[in-house]
Amino acid sequence: MAANAPTSDPSPGASPRLELFEHIPERALVIVAHPDDCDFLAASVLSAWVRQGCQGAICLVTDGDAGSDDPSIPAGELSRIRLQEQGRAAAHLGVDQVRCLGYPDGILQNTLAVRRDLVQLIREIRPEAVITMDPSNRFFGRGYLNHPDHRAAGEAALDAVFPSARDSRAFPELLRDQGLQPHKVRFVFLGASADPDIAVPLDPIDLENKMAALGEHRSQFDAGEMREGMERGARETGRQSGVELAESYRFFDLVPNPSQRSYRREIEQEAAIRQAEILPATPEPATDWG
Repeated sequence: MAANAPTSDPSPGASPRLELFEHIPERALVIVAHPDDCDFLAASVLSAWVRQGCQGAICLVTDGDAGSDDPSIPAGELSRIRLQEQGRAAAHLGVDQVRCLGYPDGILQNTLAVRRDLVQLIREIRPEAVITMDPSNRFFGRGYLNHPDHRAAGEAALDAVFPSARDSRAFPELLRDQGLQPHKVRFVFLGASADPDIAVPLDPIDLENKMAALGEHRSQFDAGEMREGMERGARETGRQSGVELAESYRFFDLVPNPSQRSYRREIEQEAAIRQAEILPATPEPATDWG
């Protein structure tokens, strides 16, 4: 389910309703329940960040094997197909690290075992930013009840981020036996939220890469039918944040000092302006990923 976009424009002259997040994380990890969840939730943002130097990774908590009502598909076969689809989808975003924890699809719970596995992954990847689903969002209007696996994965991800991944005494065997040092995630983005408060700016190529990624999940849906809605949502969110296109999230910055919280790129922008005064502008490549 895609992150909710605001539904109305700000009045003329008013400040944008959504704060703009322009910082590019060094590393970002998306934690979701099923194959294809990442591409609804964060594909366009991963595309934008990876194009600008971020190292992206995707974690699927379940194996996705319950994603069909066709009884003729043998157990395990759908999971194999869906994981291959997710690998191809990730390639459109420039992401080559896709991990599946392999929990059974459809019955996921926020257990200590799930949290431990996520803590292990967070300490291995050491992301600056984590994107996951907002576990507090139970409903989407009148048309959709949020999948319990989505909520369980989001809850487990948040519990892993804080406090377990940062605390050496949480799951001490990870440090003792594997040498995995504690890690503090700074930024947390909750997608599919009823209360978004920040927006990540996108270029048109990022929306194209998102649609290409969604198009790989042929066992689940026809992505072509979603294009109009995806484009409309990105434009609406962009208008609410003062840019052309954007994706919205509920946002947390876990740095303890509020004076360190700055998400715009003024220094880089000023340097670019100075450089443009010296050198003629050259067109940027669209993307390396297609």
